[in-house]
Amino acid sequence: MKILIVDDHEENLYLLESMLKAGGHRILPAENGEEAWKILESEEIDLIISDILMPVMDGFQLCRKVKTDQRLRTIPFIIYTATYTGAQDQAFAMTIGADRFIEKPCEPEVFIAAVHEVTASAGRSPDIPAPVKEEEALRLYSERLVRKLEKKMLEAEQEIQARKESESRFRLFTETAPVGVIIANQDQKAVYISQKCIDLFGYTLDDIPDIEAWLALAYPDEALRNRVRREWQAEVDRARATLSEIRPLEYPVTCKNGRVREIEFRMSTNGDLDFIVLTDITQRKQAEAEWKKLQDQLTQAQKMESVGRLAGGVAHDYNNMLSVIIGYAELALDKLKPGEPLHDDLTEILTAARRSADITRQLLAFARQQTVAPKIIDLNQTIQYMLKMMKRLIGENIKLTWLPGTDLGKIKIDPSQIDQILANLCVNARDAVSGVGKITIETRAVRFDKAYCDSHAGFVPGEFTMLAVSDDGSGMDKEIQDRIFEPFFTTKGIGEGTGLGLSTVYGIVKQNNGFINVYSEPGKGTSFRIYLARHSGPEGESCREEMRETPLSCGETILLVEDEAAILKMAERILKDLGYTVLSAISPLKALDLAKAYGDKIHLLITDMVLPEMNGKDLARQVQSIYPAIKILFMSGYTANAIAHHHVLEPGLCFLQKPFSVKDMAVKAREALENT
Repeated sequence: MKILIVDDHEENLYLLESMLKAGGHRILPAENGEEAWKILESEEIDLIISDILMPVMDGFQLCRKVKTDQRLRTIPFIIYTATYTGAQDQAFAMTIGADRFIEKPCEPEVFIAAVHEVTASAGRSPDIPAPVKEEEALRLYSERLVRKLEKKMLEAEQEIQARKESESRFRLFTETAPVGVIIANQDQKAVYISQKCIDLFGYTLDDIPDIEAWLALAYPDEALRNRVRREWQAEVDRARATLSEIRPLEYPVTCKNGRVREIEFRMSTNGDLDFIVLTDITQRKQAEAEWKKLQDQLTQAQKMESVGRLAGGVAHDYNNMLSVIIGYAELALDKLKPGEPLHDDLTEILTAARRSADITRQLLAFARQQTVAPKIIDLNQTIQYMLKMMKRLIGENIKLTWLPGTDLGKIKIDPSQIDQILANLCVNARDAVSGVGKITIETRAVRFDKAYCDSHAGFVPGEFTMLAVSDDGSGMDKEIQDRIFEPFFTTKGIGEGTGLGLSTVYGIVKQNNGFINVYSEPGKGTSFRIYLARHSGPEGESCREEMRETPLSCGETILLVEDEAAILKMAERILKDLGYTVLSAISPLKALDLAKAYGDKIHLLITDMVLPEMNGKDLARQVQSIYPAIKILFMSGYTANAIAHHHVLEPGLCFLQKPFSVKDMAVKAREALENT
């Protein structure tokens, strides 16, 4: 017979096929009612055996459709199912036309006998062979299972081999990757740790069987450990809920050898396992910190440079006005006798003006626009000359200790700048000491190589003479140290300081291509260490100048050029009172016209540096083309690069710094005239 078997389970199909083929029947299999219906449309079928639960079209639907079809209704239909909920299923099957309802499992003889009865009743197969023996059906079915088992075993072996290859590739990746890898299960038990992770931290799988053990070893500080645990758990819970990666977390990790490394943590999960990737970012963090430090230094340098330019400009304009005040006050004093009512008033005006001039000089020193005349000096000897004055300056309650170094060599600097440095640092140290204390002045020869400078920001290689001023006073915190060199910054009360002392020291040190470092702790005192380059050239002459009386004219003629009318008028009066013949001009072009028109000899040109139309140095060259033997005296409220290279006077040049007194102008004019 042609028997149609409808079942969506391959094993059920094969079992029925094994039993019925042994009886010589032809079997047509179908996985659901729809496939079976297509077969029925094209084939003459003698018997239908169908399961109930199937996709697309179930057994009940197929049975009803067959039994209501005029052509197919006589085909015997057996329901053979394991889905049995009671007598109602069997009754329903018989109602819709099923010829037999058989429950699984069923003995082969019973099943074959039922097939024989149904087909015989329908007159379909009067010559059906005897039912197949149970042993034969089971043998055929067992052979089928053995073949399928062999297939499954082969597939399992292939899967195992694929997993081994995958694991090998995974291990190769984790062992060669520049990151550490830890794999943990959902209970946070560590199941794998890569060799790179062991190399980084020294901990093995035995040391860290779970995440809690890792936290205890890697974070000995309890507060940090609790924070890491809290933040990590929050990220892990979020990642597991969304099957996504955690955001990168960065924490310091204490290694087994005690070293601390900065580590970036990342984690992803597949729902069963957590894959934790650890990247050593210690060098990156160090580089970032160094970059931040250099950036802060650059910002500070730019700020100091900006303030310096502002200070230089203010000092220039202020010095012009002070020149007028000082000059006219001195001229007026010369006409008064001591004791007259206006004499004391003018003296007070002069005193205030000179103190103001000191402030502008400090501003110029900070701005590195102070004109200097550097000399080759012995630093120890220069300081020795000042010790008596320094002791008077700091008072009797503070002990001054002098520790001169040996083999210092010489340095090249304007000696007056050493005076300024020591005076400002000692006053600053004195104010930091409350009651009885100690100030130490020390010198020492030092040498820095490149390796040392690479690890100490601000230092440069070379041989230096160190000047240190230290105290055991109140000290400073980091916030104050960051601002101490700013002009007008002070921690003193109102009226107790200008805030220019340390900025003056800073400007002088930078002007002389040196560097300064501050070491301070609150309550432990402060030490300022200044490093000035040792001079390797020939020694110079003595730098100290003796005080001189106000010199008068010897009948010379002076061409005076100044674009500030008040200063021009005052300077002209001073020079005429000294006995000079003065030709005054308020601009360079008028000065050139005067020089060309004057029929006699002009002995000296006194000119401001900053002028309209041309600067003082260009004017001097043009006047010298008319009077080759003329001497030059430059003056300015600040020093321009046109006259001074890095604000250091060139040999042979004479310069008068504003503001100036009558005596200053008299002395400088005489020096310029006698300059050879």
